[in-house]
Amino acid sequence: MDICSNLLQSFREPVLVETYLPGREFTVGILGTGNDARALGVIEVILKPTAEKNAYSYENKEHYDKLVQYVLVNDDEARHAMEISLMAWRGLDLKDAGRVDLRSDASGVPHFMEVNSLAGLNPIRSDLPILCNLLGITYHELISSIIIQRSNVLI
Repeated sequence: MDICSNLLQSFREPVLVETYLPGREFTVGILGTGNDARALGVIEVILKPTAEKNAYSYENKEHYDKLVQYVLVNDDEARHAMEISLMAWRGLDLKDAGRVDLRSDASGVPHFMEVNSLAGLNPIRSDLPILCNLLGITYHELISSIIIQRSNVLI
């Protein structure tokens, strides 16, 4: 409480306080729009010992090849993350393709952190293409799926 009081006094504006989520971190790839949207799969973001601790930070993302391991997962917790991701995607009425990031609490329950409705599409370093590569979906197939999906919506 002292910290919040200090922040309120110092900055003279509201303070957002959130519970830290110490569990697993997931990225869920989504393809499609509305009820046709589907979760492609889930990767768990695992920080290596040399990574900046406790967060998939800019530094860790920038040097992912040395600091991060991406693991394709399909256990109960990961499937729950997919369900939450699809609900968020559809609830926000998002289109085409993107990704949803989640992190689990101490009890192993995934919580929505953010949605990337315009996810990076760099074929080497962006999370959605990395996920697709782990699923055996080529970059060309991913881009083609997005274009085809978009074409069907426009018709």
